[in-house]
Amino acid sequence: MPKNGLFTSMVALSAQPDRMCVKAGKANKVGAAHRQEGFPLSLDMLLILEIMLHESDLAAAEAEFTAMRKAPLAADAQAAVDELSYSGDTCSVFAQHGSLIVRDDRKMAQVADLTAQSCSTRQVLRALGMQRNLSHDPETPNFRELFTELQERGFLVPPIGGIDWGQLRRLIPICPAFGMSRGTPIDRYYLDQFIAEIRDSVQGDVVEIGGLDSNKDAYGFTRASEYRGLDIRAAPGVALVGDVADLGIIPAGSLDTILAFNVLEHTARPWQVVDNMWQWLRPGGTACCMVPSAQRLHSAPEDYWRPLPTALREMFSAWSEQTVHQYGNPLSVIASLMGIAAEELDALELSTYHPDYPVATCIVARK
Repeated sequence: MPKNGLFTSMVALSAQPDRMCVKAGKANKVGAAHRQEGFPLSLDMLLILEIMLHESDLAAAEAEFTAMRKAPLAADAQAAVDELSYSGDTCSVFAQHGSLIVRDDRKMAQVADLTAQSCSTRQVLRALGMQRNLSHDPETPNFRELFTELQERGFLVPPIGGIDWGQLRRLIPICPAFGMSRGTPIDRYYLDQFIAEIRDSVQGDVVEIGGLDSNKDAYGFTRASEYRGLDIRAAPGVALVGDVADLGIIPAGSLDTILAFNVLEHTARPWQVVDNMWQWLRPGGTACCMVPSAQRLHSAPEDYWRPLPTALREMFSAWSEQTVHQYGNPLSVIASLMGIAAEELDALELSTYHPDYPVATCIVARK
């Protein structure tokens, strides 16, 4: 996300005696097909717009919004608005890239640059709205819903032609090997997070489908009394060989934990494999699975599916307990598909969660 905020369009507002609304004019026509001239903005919308002029973290923006709408108006913001002087009864406010400028509608001249006050208080637009007797809704609004409405109307998006594609404007990935030539693949980073979260629940007689016997130590599964890898082909460090679609390869009710990381997408009928897992586990046994939701195709031996969170939950719907763990956001989805390494994103960019953009989906299910 841009470091100077998400509010990157040129947005022109008309400050009229009794309302704040979208201003007619060229600034609001370019790249904003859904904007409506004269669309009235509530006090809560004005507050969100100004916060997003400066804030790039949506969770932090939501926390600011919640705190500010209940707090007294900042003195600096109030003073800046009180000192405004313009002819007529309306003025225009132009917001873009973290700046906030007030212009005189009649003289077509700048009245004041309130960028500094806006940056320090996030409340200049709120002060302008309160000066026009706008009030907050009596009920606490849903920040995410208001944010989405403003975004869909074109206020919180760059104008057409305003996106800098940089090195992403390319028709081949940066690294075709998932990012391994550059560092840690994005989905591997999220798998490590999931493993850390389930470490204490992996215990007893454990089979890892598609894994090696040595992964017990590699993953730190110290509570496993026995740990065996299962693969479709014989290989060093693989104790069990067989097809997971074959129920007979493991005795029924013999295991305490089954692990399947990046496996179900490679099976033609993953729901059948899930049913087999249920049969192989003892009562109370646990299955821990991870599937990629956004990743390039890779045959091993074949690549059939990208199960989404709801699909994974449905496959385990007959189990007594299911907990879905989802990781990813728009930026990490792009990074995963382009082969950008986890080391090239910061902690916030990796950890921020967006429900509509999963990179990896995991589940812990109990028989």
